[in-house]
Amino acid sequence: MLLRLLFSSSSSSLSSATARAASSSIPTTTSRYFCNPSSSSSSYLSSRKSSSSNTNTNNNNKTKKKSAKTLMTNASSKSSNTVVDERTLSTDIFFLDDFAIRQWDDPNYSGTIIAHDKIDFVRKIHDYHTSSSSGEHKLVDGYAPFCKHVFVPNFVNAKVATVEITKENEHLLKSGYSARSENELAVLTRWFHVNDIFGDNAEDIKTSKMLDIILYSRDQLVKEREATGKADPNRPLPDAPWGIISIKAQDEPFELPMQPITMMRNALGKSEGGSGVPLEKSKYDASVAYWRNHAPLLKTDTPNGD
Repeated sequence: MLLRLLFSSSSSSLSSATARAASSSIPTTTSRYFCNPSSSSSSYLSSRKSSSSNTNTNNNNKTKKKSAKTLMTNASSKSSNTVVDERTLSTDIFFLDDFAIRQWDDPNYSGTIIAHDKIDFVRKIHDYHTSSSSGEHKLVDGYAPFCKHVFVPNFVNAKVATVEITKENEHLLKSGYSARSENELAVLTRWFHVNDIFGDNAEDIKTSKMLDIILYSRDQLVKEREATGKADPNRPLPDAPWGIISIKAQDEPFELPMQPITMMRNALGKSEGGSGVPLEKSKYDASVAYWRNHAPLLKTDTPNGD
């Protein structure tokens, strides 16, 4: 009798322990893992496996993010070794000419506006040009031997400065006479005003993909300054061979046609603010073909940039 009682008590304790062990392995909130309380244990195992997989995925994502952050930190910590003369805004290859500085300092400038530190701008152009292993940022021939281009990504978030003329917007075109300086003859041009196209939503103007950095040789800039009476012996041009004279925000990684009227101004000669390059009919015709369907987008009442 005593043995039977002991055996019965032991069996009861063992059953209780087994039940506790079993119940502790099953979540108390079964609806989190099962479609309904009567779902089989295979559903639970599948859910646990899925949960484990999600945990691993999250850990992997965190590792990737950490690695990406490390790479970004390492990249940003590699500062440029390019030396920029802060007084003349020049490196040993490029300098920022006064003609381009208008795009920073003149609030009424009608072309591409640049809101970026001048020193860092010159440094970045230098670095793009010298560090490109594929030659994608090499000097590209311009409309004359003294003119070159460098095409770089738009790292200053400049907005496009040209709009296509369509049936819907052609009635908004404006026209008038304007000159870029007091020394130049006023010429007839046409343009769109930002407010007429975008109204109060100027932020909708597209950010361009590229910047066309237009360069003139130092020798050409010296000649033009002398011809227009702007040469200043107390403020000579830097010794760098190429002056940045204009920056154009555009999507194309190649030179867009110069405006026809600009070609005509250049043909007038240096004394009239041009470069002295004569007209070439084929280039002029290509210019007309492009600008017949496009117009500058301005924030000012009259153009003064191109």
